[in-house]
Amino acid sequence: LLLVVPACGPRAADTGAKADAAVAVTVHPLAAVSLPRTVPVVGTLDPYREVTLAPKVDGRVLRVRRDIGDAVYPGEMLLELDGHDYRLEVEVARHGLAAELARLELDAVPPEGVDVGKLTDGVPAVARARAEAEEAARKVEQKTRLFQQGGGAREDVAVVAAEQKVADAALREARTVARAAVVNARRLQAALEQAEQRLRDTVVRAPVTDEWAAWAAVLGPAAPFRYAVAQRMVWEGEMVRAMPEKNVFRLVVCNPLKLRAAVPEKHAPEVKAGQPVAVRVEAFDRPFRGAVARVSPTVDPATRTFQIEVDVPNGDAAAKLTPGSFARVEVETRVEAGVLTVPPAAVVTFAGVTKVFVADGDRAKAVPVRVGRRDRDWVEVTGDLQPGARVITSGQTQLVDGGAIRVRQ
Repeated sequence: LLLVVPACGPRAADTGAKADAAVAVTVHPLAAVSLPRTVPVVGTLDPYREVTLAPKVDGRVLRVRRDIGDAVYPGEMLLELDGHDYRLEVEVARHGLAAELARLELDAVPPEGVDVGKLTDGVPAVARARAEAEEAARKVEQKTRLFQQGGGAREDVAVVAAEQKVADAALREARTVARAAVVNARRLQAALEQAEQRLRDTVVRAPVTDEWAAWAAVLGPAAPFRYAVAQRMVWEGEMVRAMPEKNVFRLVVCNPLKLRAAVPEKHAPEVKAGQPVAVRVEAFDRPFRGAVARVSPTVDPATRTFQIEVDVPNGDAAAKLTPGSFARVEVETRVEAGVLTVPPAAVVTFAGVTKVFVADGDRAKAVPVRVGRRDRDWVEVTGDLQPGARVITSGQTQLVDGGAIRVRQ
């Protein structure tokens, strides 16, 4: 009985040893790193250039050389119309010009700036008229001298004078006709060139760009400029008209791409042309690099934003961006040194308060922080922290400020 009674009595008071038991934790040194500061925006990827082609002449489609998805280089044939009628027009114009040049005894149409008067003096009709005028002038001089010597009649002088006037008028007419023939030859040459151009227009080709320098500045001169067929709108045998216009192809330049985005006006002092850009799309889990090409100098008063244009190289065959895709963009405005980062597991949020625990000897110290940029492996924090501090990365759920800890190796 004496042994049982003490066992039923009240227990000794708890000494608190359990409450002071050390919590096993892991730590990570707090490091200061350099991080780029970015301005996040969203936008849509557009082709670098987009052009819709239509024939300049009427005709029936003879051949279609390219289809959707094909790569096309500047000047390459896309479509061919039946050019039989246009070849006949060229022949008619060529023969008409040849006939006019034969009248003038010329091998080619004289260029602009040539003295037409001297040129037409060699025309047979002008030469004949000039010879007749010179002969009439000689007769007038002869008859006048004879009359003055008393060996002729006044009527004879009047007759040859009238003949001289007729010859001079004929000479002027011949020269006028010759000049008109030169002008007509130039007109016929223009008609021939127009007919030849219409014949060339029966072939639709990819445009030859004059933007090589701007394009090469993005990708380098070694990369060839080329289009991609985005849409084909015509088939063999179809009749197309120049008026109303019938579109036949839509071509796009997909390397590089252009991204246009609206940036809040508060970032106007930060965003500049030439700044690097990271572009992310849903189709790929990695960013694509680009650069700010243009910045609008004005702010839209309706949205309080300004537009930027970003060039995004798109030459990776294994990860090809598609025009029209939605993209998230981060414009890297500057690089800031001394930024503190911790592992994501070190950040604790409870009751609206965000904090990290720091190992202070064998005790845990709670430090309120503000969270900035996040990545898969780190989180930016600001607060009463110093580089080199040991941030607790596990066991936080059992910790309180000032609690005992035991660092696991």
